[in-house]
Amino acid sequence: MINLMKYDFVIFDCDGVILDSNSLKTYAFVDSLPKEPNKYVKQLINYHKKNGGISRYKKFKYYFETIKKSKNSEKEIDLAIKRFASIVKKGLIKSSFIPGVLSYIKKLNTNKLQLYVVSGSDEKELKEVFDHIGILKLFNNIFGSPTDKFNNTRKVTKKTGKNKKGIFFGDSKSDYQAAIKNNIEFIFVKGKSEWKEGYKIMKEKKIQIINNFQGL
Repeated sequence: MINLMKYDFVIFDCDGVILDSNSLKTYAFVDSLPKEPNKYVKQLINYHKKNGGISRYKKFKYYFETIKKSKNSEKEIDLAIKRFASIVKKGLIKSSFIPGVLSYIKKLNTNKLQLYVVSGSDEKELKEVFDHIGILKLFNNIFGSPTDKFNNTRKVTKKTGKNKKGIFFGDSKSDYQAAIKNNIEFIFVKGKSEWKEGYKIMKEKKIQIINNFQGL
């Protein structure tokens, strides 16, 4: 059980923490590159899973400039991002909530904690999705790409004040790093995480691990 009285604010990642949407993002990368060589796309998917929470902009840039070594990368990146955005927005709206998270968020609201989302998803897109599914007003603010998670987490600490204490619910390496580098307690949500090494690393570092939010 987490003692809410210890904290002033809570940060949530989105994919795999609020919405069951990690696999959606993985398939969206594949579907955004319909004519690309399968061996290259597989390399991108491996990169994506190892770097959960990093923005789509950086991942497509990595694909076209590092994996494919394209000579016309800017146009290809732009087209892939547009395809990806269309697929993801529709998919996020249909995504299920991680078990227990919605009631937990409402419980935090009742306790008058400040709530934030720090996600690798596009910020404007995520706000539109949250508004559509009726949860936007539950949060003080939503932060997403193109700004990275470390700097978005820093935005939260600046808003809340340096003497305030918070926790960060995340499921990826970038979530963990953003929390630790900003001196925020981290809780690993492992149920839908695609960070294969995450559970082992969290156990070794004695970081609290939860499967989902049921029973919290």
